[in-house]
Amino acid sequence: MILAIAISLLYVEIKDSVLRRILSQITKQFWSEWELRLMVIVSLALQFLLGYFGRKRKIYTGKWVPIIAISAWLIYLSADWMATLVLSTLLRGTSDLEYGLIVFWTPFLLWHLGGPYNITAYSLEDNDLWLRHFLGMVFQIGEAIYIYARFRSNTELNAMASPLFIGGVIKYGERIWALRCASPKQLINSFYTSSITCKNPDERTAIGGNMMKEMIRTGMYGVSKKKDYTGDPIISPEVKFLREVHSSFDIFKPLFSDLPFQISQEFHEEMVYLQSRPADEAFDFVGIELEFLYDFLYTKNPIHQRQHLLSLILHSICFVSVVSVLIAFSVLLRKIEHNKVDITITYLLLFGAIYQEMYSFYKHFWSKWTMLGHAIPRNSHLQKLYRRFADYRLGSVKFKKGIKQIAQHDLIDYIVKAKGSQFTPVIELIDTANLLQRFWHSKWKPIDTELKEFIYSHLQKKRSKYDQKVNKLKYLDKLLGEKGDNVIEEKLGYVAEDEDWDMESTDFTRRVFIWHIATALVYYHDIHKHRIGTCSPFIRIGKSLSDYMMYLVLVRPTMLPNGFSDTVNKETLREAERFFPQARRGKDLKLSMEEFVAALLQMSNESIRLFSQPGAGVGALDDGVKLAQQLQSLVSSCRWDIEEKWEMMSEVWMDMMVYAASRCKWEEHAQQLKHGGELLTHVSLLMAHLGLSTQIHRLKQISP
Repeated sequence: MILAIAISLLYVEIKDSVLRRILSQITKQFWSEWELRLMVIVSLALQFLLGYFGRKRKIYTGKWVPIIAISAWLIYLSADWMATLVLSTLLRGTSDLEYGLIVFWTPFLLWHLGGPYNITAYSLEDNDLWLRHFLGMVFQIGEAIYIYARFRSNTELNAMASPLFIGGVIKYGERIWALRCASPKQLINSFYTSSITCKNPDERTAIGGNMMKEMIRTGMYGVSKKKDYTGDPIISPEVKFLREVHSSFDIFKPLFSDLPFQISQEFHEEMVYLQSRPADEAFDFVGIELEFLYDFLYTKNPIHQRQHLLSLILHSICFVSVVSVLIAFSVLLRKIEHNKVDITITYLLLFGAIYQEMYSFYKHFWSKWTMLGHAIPRNSHLQKLYRRFADYRLGSVKFKKGIKQIAQHDLIDYIVKAKGSQFTPVIELIDTANLLQRFWHSKWKPIDTELKEFIYSHLQKKRSKYDQKVNKLKYLDKLLGEKGDNVIEEKLGYVAEDEDWDMESTDFTRRVFIWHIATALVYYHDIHKHRIGTCSPFIRIGKSLSDYMMYLVLVRPTMLPNGFSDTVNKETLREAERFFPQARRGKDLKLSMEEFVAALLQMSNESIRLFSQPGAGVGALDDGVKLAQQLQSLVSSCRWDIEEKWEMMSEVWMDMMVYAASRCKWEEHAQQLKHGGELLTHVSLLMAHLGLSTQIHRLKQISP
């Protein structure tokens, strides 16, 4: 914000000399007349675009995620900068506008700096910098006051600017308030309720015992109140579901800041409202929790709920001020002598502000936050009316099925397509960071119920193993640290360090590369040779998990343990080129895939070592081929059928996903919410519900 102010002031200072040298007299005169008008229109347009992309980035998952992320970032920065630039231009007073109009337009820029309701921060770093934004607000409001004092006159526009100015300050202050509430320090402070202090030791002991019985988690008390809140007999099942989600969100707030905490035994055993829920409902449950988290970190919704009455009063002041000014402006229009263009722009600013306030109220009216407390039967006629309108929306709450799409990246498919393309050599010269491979070749597919059931069932099995152990904390570290070796040991009876299955790598990302290459080779070989199709659920599940983990390694590496993903990827592509440098361009892709896979799987260990570059040891293609050959040999050596083989591979991938989820910080999970969210985030929150998190400790039961 401070940088935007500095750049705006610099632009205002040097623009005249630059225009004088570059543009002709006619062009300079045209720019002088239209500069401010165009900038005001652009500032208003950016507000609508910011609101659109603020909504879009929360819900969209698909191929255009990078485009939406970049667009939201550019518009977020441009909206603040443009409003600041207009204020700086008005401050100079070099435009041809009448003084009354300058004063009248200035408050709208404070409204624009306040931003729309659904995006206060682009990333978590904006919340950290709330104090800098606050200083920027002080400077901008001071600038607006100076403009008002310098250019005030005895026209009607000056009088009408006062209520707009008040509304603009409220809007801007609301944004800074939201940023502060979502800052790490304030989040941590909000996790703890004030404790009861007593001078009498006996009384303090009695109260302390009751508080421990009422303890839900570290810093949060009131078990009986929470039960009354979620178990109110007059609420509908949908509202009960929402209240349970919201209560769970409150309980897990320390988790979202990567803080360790204790949770009561009762809530731990009930898996924090998730016990006995089917997979689809469980994914929907954590999906809505993550929606609450997104709103909490990136929007103004939470402050509307914390101070509901105050927020309603402030919004009413803003709405009434702009509507009253619109009416007054329309009535006094004949007395205001300005050209039609300025009158039109003024109406655009007024109607734009009214629309944004009405839309903000509408979204707040229909938000899940509002339905938590108001979509229940009451004697009030207004409450009954609201519930009638909310019924149809509440009906879909429990049936959204959570996350809808999963990203996929097939490295073998990319290699074959790249080798068959005539443009590959040119692309390799230009795209040194492999951006085209990462983003353009990544695909998205719907998440079906069978994948959710497999994931949820796998996590439940881990919870059952965890419950059977005495030394739970020590065993939990081991349980979450499994990367598939235990599955091989259980299924085959081999030790994880057996030479035949040893990958000679402690780097988790390289392990993902090796298993992904092996899974893809086995998949295409089974389809081409055995003509099995994808009718088996384990084949679909294993391939989906493999491609998703490969996507995380290439596109979201910060969500995984540190590794050499870029280096391994480049070396693997070079290995593929060394294996088959004579591949013909323009060949049929299906035929090329069959030949490529068959040639790799038929290579002997000596041939693989011969083609591998001595001393490199980073690329994963050679180890992936060896692993694929071992997996294919299970059918003959162990007399497995294809279903058993793919079941084992799916469980290995699920173990690796659990390992990745347990190592990913929640700050990274929260960062990805602005890109629509990731399946890994949903899995991590499901694990927290099931007690499969080293940050969550069960509180020992207090004996009576």
